[in-house]
Order: sequence, then structure tokens, then C-alpha cells
Amino acid sequence: MPRIKIEIPNHKIFETYLSVRISDINFAGHLAHDAILTLTHECRARFFHSHGWTEINVEGKGIVVSDVAIVYKSEAFFPDDLNIQLYVDQISSKSLDMLYVITHKDGKEIARAKTAIVFFDYSERKPCSIPAVFLSVIKKESKN
Repeated sequence: MPRIKIEIPNHKIFETYLSVRISDINFAGHLAHDAILTLTHECRARFFHSHGWTEINVEGKGIVVSDVAIVYKSEAFFPDDLNIQLYVDQISSKSLDMLYVITHKDGKEIARAKTAIVFFDYSERKPCSIPAVFLSVIKKESKN
């Protein structure tokens, strides 16, 4: 079976710092796979919050996650301090990929992840176009 590869674009749009919690540790004593997904969710929520949005309200539209991929590079342990960088790629009219690079504060890469994001009109219960304000922020942030 071929390995998943997550290529990271050149320009990050956001970064945040989080610590590994004891509840993030699995039976093998290191950062669990489900905790990686939780860390990416926290990063994404903080990005939205930094622009005054929530994941269910960007100009009245929300998001849903349509697929997820995680590639592990090394271990992390309680209470390691981590840096999570957020990138976007594959932007279409209704969806985009959010890509995450999780590293130790010293730069050692822990994991890469991808969440496919579909914008969603919760009142209509169907996918919708990405709000123009969101696209504007993404373009602005990726130029910095």
C-alpha cells in the first residue's frame, strides 16, 4: 500500500503553540493519533477566532470536514510544547484543504495533517460557496 504524502505549500496563514496534555497520551506513552486531530482542530478554531469567526459562522456560513489524513514523523510526549503551522491549498469554489505542520518548539517535526474543508450552509443543509471575506483573508495571510 502506498504511503500518504502531505506536501506543504510555501506560505503559512497562521500558527499557534500548544502543549501536549496528559490526556493526549496513548497506551504506548506518546502523543496519540486522535490527539493529533484534536490539535489540528484547536489550531483551526484559533485561526477562525483570530478573525472574529467561528467554524459555524463566517458571514453566515459554516464548515464541515470531509476527510482527514495524518502522517507521523516522530514522537511527542507529555508535557512537550508544540508549534502548529496552518497552510491552505487546493482552493475551489466550495472547498479547500487545510494543512498542518506540528513541530516541537525546537523545530523537530512531529506530524503533518490535512483536513479537507467544505463550506456549508447550515440553514439549507448543503455545501455552499466559500465566503468572499474568507478568501480575502486567506490570500492576504498567504502573502505575509
